[in-house]
Amino acid sequence: MTRVVEALKEIIQQELSGRLIIKDALDSSITWEAYFGNGKLHFATSALGQRERLIYLTRHHHPDFKLSEFTIGQSDYQFICHQWQSGKLSLQQVRQLAFTSTQEAFVHIMAIGNAEMEFDLDSNLEVLILSASVQQIITPVKQLIWQWQKIRPQIASPLVRVYLSNIDSLYQLLWQQLQSTKAIESYQAALTQNLCLYSIANQLNIDVQELSHLLLPLIRNRNAQISGYGKKQDEERPLIACIDDSQTVQNSVKLTLESQGYEVISLLKPAQAMTKLIRNHPMLILLDISMPDINGYELCQLLRKSPSFKHVPILMLSSRDGMFDRLKAKMVGATDYMTKPFTPTDLVNLVNKHISQALVNV
Repeated sequence: MTRVVEALKEIIQQELSGRLIIKDALDSSITWEAYFGNGKLHFATSALGQRERLIYLTRHHHPDFKLSEFTIGQSDYQFICHQWQSGKLSLQQVRQLAFTSTQEAFVHIMAIGNAEMEFDLDSNLEVLILSASVQQIITPVKQLIWQWQKIRPQIASPLVRVYLSNIDSLYQLLWQQLQSTKAIESYQAALTQNLCLYSIANQLNIDVQELSHLLLPLIRNRNAQISGYGKKQDEERPLIACIDDSQTVQNSVKLTLESQGYEVISLLKPAQAMTKLIRNHPMLILLDISMPDINGYELCQLLRKSPSFKHVPILMLSSRDGMFDRLKAKMVGATDYMTKPFTPTDLVNLVNKHISQALVNV
């Protein structure tokens, strides 16, 4: 475990570029991510729950922004960039939205204190809309960081799910404040869906920290149950490796498949893929054809020569859809072939099909 402050100092002093990944020890399903360029912050977010988080942040901090709908498989950063590229928001507005997301993420990153962290030098954002110092991000929200540190033993972050197990206790808690049965029924409806705090705050149109403080007595008395955002760590998830030198494709694949219960490891450098694949033993491999150093055909052929990957499904990804390309993929041992761009539904269906077959053959 390392202090988050120390890790940030090192990044700033050495002017590092890449992605800092911070794991929340109180909720094993949650990690926070911060992207840096030469020691400056470019963006920060959560790995899961991005949609719920961004909807909350927009409604509470930028309610006048006219946004398009979130699409499946789209990261929050891709969504923010798309608002500018499609003319929905000005550059100044998307910078404000990126700043809001980054600052709110850092409230929870700094509240963690000590954490398991790793720094990925190979992960960078393709489009840059923000560059700010860590101090510029943190200074205005120091009081908020301190407040979250106080309640973290009960509520790790607004990404935890809350479920009301004692309805009578809710009436007793809220009646003096609200004096309205209808208002209390709105809370009851929101708190019996096992939603994360961001989503509950959206439904009730309330600040998420105010909501957290309101629910603390219920949580302490065990009249409301807390659970992590995602699956528990001890629930084994099928592991999928994605080998592709495009960060955009990697982000899309990760968001799409992890929302379906898979675990995804992203490999941007094909030349280093073999070592990491042997170490992680994925159940399925997504493999891009057009990559530097070694192309997908060559890597697929190498994988099939290894006893470890002789029967692992390998799905080739390519922007080419010719008969020769498909035939060549089959000749080198590919299990299936998918053309880019593909929809999240197509990806999930193909992966589900081959994972199901692999599980039958185990």
